[in-house]
Amino acid sequence: MIVLENMSIEKVSQLTDGITPMKTESREYSLLNYETSAGILADITITLKQIPVEKYYGNIGDIEKYKSLQYDEKVISDYVLDRLALSSSTLPENFAVLYFEIKDYVLRFVATGADDDIVNIILDALLAYYEEHPVHITRMFGSYVLIGYDENKEAKALMATPIPIKYCPLMFKLLKEVGGSVAESMLATLKSEGADKVESQKMCELINQVVIKGGYFDTSRPLNSCEANVLFGASETIYSAFEDGCVDAAVIVSNNLGTIITTNAPGTQGAVKRMTGLFYSSPSAELNETAKQAGIIPVFEHFANIDQLEGVKAAIELGYKNIAVSIAADDNILHKDFVELEEEHGVNIYRFGLCSTGISEETAKVMMEDADVIWACASKWVREYVQPNAIAQVGVKIPVSIMTEDGYKLVSAHLARLNLDCDLASITPQKGENKPVFLSGEKGIICVPDKDVFECADCPNPCI
Repeated sequence: MIVLENMSIEKVSQLTDGITPMKTESREYSLLNYETSAGILADITITLKQIPVEKYYGNIGDIEKYKSLQYDEKVISDYVLDRLALSSSTLPENFAVLYFEIKDYVLRFVATGADDDIVNIILDALLAYYEEHPVHITRMFGSYVLIGYDENKEAKALMATPIPIKYCPLMFKLLKEVGGSVAESMLATLKSEGADKVESQKMCELINQVVIKGGYFDTSRPLNSCEANVLFGASETIYSAFEDGCVDAAVIVSNNLGTIITTNAPGTQGAVKRMTGLFYSSPSAELNETAKQAGIIPVFEHFANIDQLEGVKAAIELGYKNIAVSIAADDNILHKDFVELEEEHGVNIYRFGLCSTGISEETAKVMMEDADVIWACASKWVREYVQPNAIAQVGVKIPVSIMTEDGYKLVSAHLARLNLDCDLASITPQKGENKPVFLSGEKGIICVPDKDVFECADCPNPCI
């Protein structure tokens, strides 16, 4: 049985007045332990998940409805207290909850007689809650899609922003591979003109019929893979960097795991297999275990938060020295922060800029200055600022710009594993009209100077 004393926070403060606490900080909680006359008093603070509806969807009519998909103070309280009740036989006899409140996405829990397991009990209860109320935000064709679950516990696209681009050769290819004729028919409708509302409905239907049914959010999926889904994707490049010994860790993002640290090539490829952009996700206890067995470290095990800066800090704390990190969309503004981390800790951080469609001019300039490898996607600013300043490039449909010698080292490791019809050792990375551009030729990958590159006839459009 759990004793709930329901003290006011002012009364609790009186019990700890003048006592210096032992403080424990984690990426998922803060714990203050006070030695009082009645024993150890634990004061736990946990910031709960908050769906970033305003960030991706603006001031929509049902904003509170979508926020409440994962936030109900009473339901979360019941999850935590029920889990404590189930664990009561293992807790100390003098255990008592003095104060418990959830307000404005912050859980505050104060108890006496708490042992070291109390934080884990609360975190496990929260993980169980988020598993029962899962939400994801993905992106396709520049549209941000919010995925929730219906009454049958099946994933379903609930809302999508208007589609800013009509065509992307990579997405058409990948979706047709998964969805066949169904995907082909639905993709054809995206090219037609229509009202924003209709386009959003089409995007939700595409996600439901192709992406979800294709197993993108299956929590029973394996996380080891050697299969390359595209010739020159970020995970494929990092895979080769692992195989070549260029990196010893990668900070990437995966469905139901959030920010993760991968430590080998198959785990890197498998964790993001066929995944499009991911900007919010919910945790899975099953996938956490699968990840650990695959040499993958979830940075936010109970919350599946996405925070690449914290992910790199965690990798550094674990002792990794050569770290690849992928940054998506507007978060590409963080490249300069990774440069500072690199200099502060004396490590190598290889910075990959992804999902650049719709980024601001300012963000593109930061990428130009501080990223190592950048995927153009459908960004007009990347094409204006990044491409002219690259020292090498791969492809023309969705150009991959190599900005630094470090970036070229990793890209070369991947190129060397492909069917090359050119001599890498004889190629000099450089800006300007003689910039080396790697293209698919009849006999394999060829290299031509930028001045001889043909105009792309199958590129994403329109660029924004």
